[in-house]
Amino acid sequence: MNYEIQNKNDFLTGSYIVVKIPENELDQCALYTIQSEHPDFILPFHYKSSDGQIEFVYKVGTLCKLQYFSGELTPKEYADLWQSLLKPLLECADWFMNPCSFLLNVDHLYYDKNKKAIRYIYVPSAYGCSGYDAFFEMAVEISKMVTVSDSTLENKVLRAIIKDFNPVEFLQMLKDHVTECTTYSDVAPVLEYHDLPESSVIENKSTDESIIEIMPEIDIVKRIKMREASGFKLFGRRSKRKKTPYTGFLTESSLISLPERSVIDTDLEEFYRFPVSDKEKQLEVIDITNITQSTSIISEGPGLKYVGYAHLPPSIQIILSEGEMFTIGRFDAAVGKKQSDFEFDKKTRAVSRRHAVIERDIDGYKIVDLSSSAGTFINNKKLPPNTPHGLETGCRVSFGNSGADYVWDVS
Repeated sequence: MNYEIQNKNDFLTGSYIVVKIPENELDQCALYTIQSEHPDFILPFHYKSSDGQIEFVYKVGTLCKLQYFSGELTPKEYADLWQSLLKPLLECADWFMNPCSFLLNVDHLYYDKNKKAIRYIYVPSAYGCSGYDAFFEMAVEISKMVTVSDSTLENKVLRAIIKDFNPVEFLQMLKDHVTECTTYSDVAPVLEYHDLPESSVIENKSTDESIIEIMPEIDIVKRIKMREASGFKLFGRRSKRKKTPYTGFLTESSLISLPERSVIDTDLEEFYRFPVSDKEKQLEVIDITNITQSTSIISEGPGLKYVGYAHLPPSIQIILSEGEMFTIGRFDAAVGKKQSDFEFDKKTRAVSRRHAVIERDIDGYKIVDLSSSAGTFINNKKLPPNTPHGLETGCRVSFGNSGADYVWDVS
């Protein structure tokens, strides 16, 4: 059953999600358990009754949409992401919750940067608001939105989603793959002499012993360990209570009463192919993620023009189709990889590594602050986090308070 979902933004208090359901469809048992135990995988909410309707108000607060954190992950980060997405659906029965009552849509998945965990919106309805179709479509969108540096793992995930997607087996496959990679990285540096090419063994001039040196073709093992050591993982703490996995919603026998899953009749390559958008065509010409403070851009079309006093890029060109987004942040040497569409130099003060995002919808361009440390300002007014604010020609956009000041121009 579909319920009306509204987004409400308050300039002072931030963003809210409002869902209304008929009062006679309320799941009293789930509501009582949620209020008493506060599961950490759902957004907190309050509710009120009016005219036979129950209105649930979910406060987004400092949480950001998961869409804003898309990008390439290491195998372990990738596995942790899927685990944090699927575990709540498998274990929610411990709180008398129904997996069909989760809003299974990427637009309503939120990421807690502090606890590094996914948060769902849960509607305490006896009849639910989602089915297997929604669950399958969410998995497909996540697989396209988030990539992994391991192409073998990426292919395994895509095949598992297309062919009889079973979350329990899926999570086990991810665990086995990451364990196998970790085991290989642990044993590779101590390979026996006869396992290495002759050029890999050099003589120690100071002793009579031989030293085994791993050649560049084997250095990929070291690089994998370094990436995993420096990355973040998207998985919150687990409950200390003993869990009994719930598989009713996610097993073949339980899907009889739910809508049939969409059938994809194309091969894997066609399934994962993306159309080249205007934004991507532009990025082929100008790779703005590699801009440094001494790089200039000739802006043609919508974008931000610099008006500050520090030595920063003079313009940031932003070409978006309706429904697309453009993330802005600061390069983080500790992570060592791209995290935003545009990144200021690592020395740029007051700009967070994930600072803001610009979106385009039917009403035009909007900017959202991603709970940045120093904030995002429009005409010197600080924006509440995670709240879209319209961009008008000539408005002043400031990222932090240290001179990263730009003017929005659509000419």
